[in-house]
Amino acid sequence: MMLSSSSKVVFIVEGAYLITFFVLASGAVNAAIEGAGARAFILPARNVQTLGETVAITMILFIGFAGTLLLHRAGKVFATTTQNAFLAGGFGIIGIAMLIGYILVNIKV
Repeated sequence: MMLSSSSKVVFIVEGAYLITFFVLASGAVNAAIEGAGARAFILPARNVQTLGETVAITMILFIGFAGTLLLHRAGKVFATTTQNAFLAGGFGIIGIAMLIGYILVNIKV
């Protein structure tokens, strides 16, 4: 599939927006302010967030986003088998993202 130059620009802007939004939503400002001197990847303290935790939370958000994209695709297809596969994959990936998030919270507490 060939993309025109304007489609490429839109795709790049969309990607940059998503990356920026997810990084800010995962606490990059908090990590920059409070966890700048931390040497561990994850600190078991609720009041300090490190840069490593921010990266992990950002990846968790992208994993969940991939699951929601699969759920969206499930509503667009007409074949029942394909729809079931997309639904199972989407809910499975969202479940994995939630599991990783709960493990991270369990380490923090």
